[in-house]
Amino acid sequence: RTGAQTEAEMAMAGKEGRTCVPGEVIARVPRDGGPAGTTVRLGSGTSQNKCGRAGASTLAIRTTKAGTLKQQGKREVKRFWVETRHQRYVPSMDDLVVGIVMECHGETYSVDVGGPQAALLPILGFEGATRRNRPMLSLGDVVYARVSLADRDIDPELSCTEKVSAKPKGLGPLKGGYVLKVQTGCSRELLSGEHGDQGVLQLLGDHLDYECCLGVNGYVWLKGSTAAETLMVKNAIENYQSISFGARGEQEETRKRVRRMVGDLVRRRGGDEG
Repeated sequence: RTGAQTEAEMAMAGKEGRTCVPGEVIARVPRDGGPAGTTVRLGSGTSQNKCGRAGASTLAIRTTKAGTLKQQGKREVKRFWVETRHQRYVPSMDDLVVGIVMECHGETYSVDVGGPQAALLPILGFEGATRRNRPMLSLGDVVYARVSLADRDIDPELSCTEKVSAKPKGLGPLKGGYVLKVQTGCSRELLSGEHGDQGVLQLLGDHLDYECCLGVNGYVWLKGSTAAETLMVKNAIENYQSISFGARGEQEETRKRVRRMVGDLVRRRGGDEG
C-alpha cells in the first residue's frame, strides 16, 4: 500500500475535500517508485490496482466508497482516505485507534475497535514490555494503539509501541475516563484540527482541564478532573457531531455554532457551581 510519486503525478491532490464516488482515480503511482519520490499510504475507502488507463507501469489509486476525499501530508508521506458518516470502521495500517479489551488469551488480548472483527494485541506489544514486566489488562480496559497489521483475510493486529523516529503519541493503557462512540467522520475531523483554535476541543481547553484520546475508529476516550467535567466534554463532542453534520461544508457557520455551544455549556457549568 505504499509507493513513490512525483509532484506532477500528484495533480489529483487538488481535488481534496470534494465529494467522490466509488471507482474514481485520485492518483497514479509508479510501480517501481523513484529515489526522490513520495510515500503514499492508503486509508479507508481507497485501493490500488494496475488496470485501466494506469497501464502496467503504474498503479491507479481508486476510491471504493462514496464520501469526501481527504488527504494528509504534504512532502515525504501522503495519506488518502474517504471520509463518510458511517459508524462502521475498516482498519488500515498505522491508524491510531482507541480499543476496549474484550478477552484475555495466553499470548494476545482481543480488542474491540469497532471493526468487523476484533483486533489482536500481543501481550508484549507495549513499550519496553517483557513477560515479567508488562501491563496486565482486564476485561473492559481501554488502550490507545496503532494498527500494525491490516489485511482483509486475517484479523487486524495492534501495537502500543511507537514507530522508530516517530513523534510520541502516548500509546498504551488508558486509566479511568469514559469512552464515547461517534461517527468515524467526526473523529477524523477532530483529529485533523481543521478549525484551528476555534475547534471544539481547543475551546473547551480554554475553560477545562481534561485529557482526550481520539481514535479514527470513532472511539473517543475522555477524562476530566471531575465526573461533571467529563460529562460536559462528552456532551460538547456529541453536540459538535450534530452541528458539523447540519452545517457540512460551511466551516464559518460551524465555528460560530461551536463557539455558541461551548459558551452555553460553560455558563451552565458556572451556574451549577454557584
